[in-house]
Amino acid sequence: MQVEREKRRWNKNEMARHLLKEAGCDASMVASLARSIRDWEKGKHYPRDWAAAYAQVFNLPEDDLFSKKRASHEDDEMERRRLLQALATLGVASPPVFDSLQTIRDSVGLSLGRDERLDVEMWEETVSEHGYGYRLTPPQQMLGEVAADLVAVKQAMSRAGDHSRMFGSWCRVTGGLSLLMAKTLCNLEQSRQARQWWATALNAAELSGDPDLGSWIKAEQLIHGLYDQRPAPVLLRHADAALNYYGDSAYRGVAGISATRAQILATLGRSTEATAELRRCAEVFERLPDSVTSTRQGRTIESWGAERLSYTQAWVHAYLGNRDRLDEAVNHTHEALDPSDPNPRFRAQLALLQAAGYTRSGDVSEGIRHAQAVYQSYPAEQRTVMVTRLANGVLEAVPTAEWRTHAVADYRELLATSGRRAIT
Repeated sequence: MQVEREKRRWNKNEMARHLLKEAGCDASMVASLARSIRDWEKGKHYPRDWAAAYAQVFNLPEDDLFSKKRASHEDDEMERRRLLQALATLGVASPPVFDSLQTIRDSVGLSLGRDERLDVEMWEETVSEHGYGYRLTPPQQMLGEVAADLVAVKQAMSRAGDHSRMFGSWCRVTGGLSLLMAKTLCNLEQSRQARQWWATALNAAELSGDPDLGSWIKAEQLIHGLYDQRPAPVLLRHADAALNYYGDSAYRGVAGISATRAQILATLGRSTEATAELRRCAEVFERLPDSVTSTRQGRTIESWGAERLSYTQAWVHAYLGNRDRLDEAVNHTHEALDPSDPNPRFRAQLALLQAAGYTRSGDVSEGIRHAQAVYQSYPAEQRTVMVTRLANGVLEAVPTAEWRTHAVADYRELLATSGRRAIT
């Protein structure tokens, strides 16, 4: 830029006047634009908004005048700053010392020759670790952790380039993290925000070429849609389409989709169809690989163990008011759970589901007593949408004639008070 300007024997002010004339701007901006020209010629900044005007004034192709690599670097740096600002808004920005260490690490990695495969394996392990921590970590904390990891993975993918041989693996990592983000937003009652993340997760799964991941994401999207009280006919249509798409494949997601379909049918009161779907779900479960159903490595949201099947059976029988079969399914679920595994969220959901089933079967006093004891003792920061929705489901099952009883009134006040606290 400086060479072309000096060829024409223009000083910086004259260069500014030519640029302003080409762009049709006010000539009063000469002084400020001249200062910018000084910085551009020193390489401090890329003249993004003035590149086309420069090319016209010098009568040169823009690609010849400016380095594409430089422009790309500027774009990457702007994107990096934008992402870091977004993290700062979430309260998870890293201190300057850690940013400096990351810069040094990147430089050292380039000197050694970066092994992209190891980077991908590290991030796949990170997604797996989130799967273990998800059930115990408060949603607000999980939100920040996953957001920070998404930013880091995006930057790693940018360094790898568009034609990376590991592109499919990076998409698999992105799909897993996007799934966690969507689930966490749903837990924070931000289902509208979560919809875009569900779409991102499904798109990443498709690009990764991993149908097992895609089916899992679809199953999780459906179950959260059920707890978010999306219209049951709409959810049923999506479940049918997903099962038709994946067929009889032995994927964890297929078991999850079938389980959710049975739950949807139960909420619609279609008992015969719901029971039939439970049988199909059990058949899919029997064909799942040990790596998905085994409890030897501990509980993670990536697994689909026996407790998930019996929990689904408990849900269906609770909504259909079959108390004996509900208690049997609840007992089977407890037997399938590892006693050393706390998993308080899952246990609370199971207990509230049982309380709702008691209430629907006619034992309102026992159902309300059971629900109140569970919800009152459960930590407020762990009251996700699923827990709260099941707690409200107990109240919804109470017949109108019993709404004014002392026990029901106390429980209703507990839920209302907890809701007000959550808002504040």
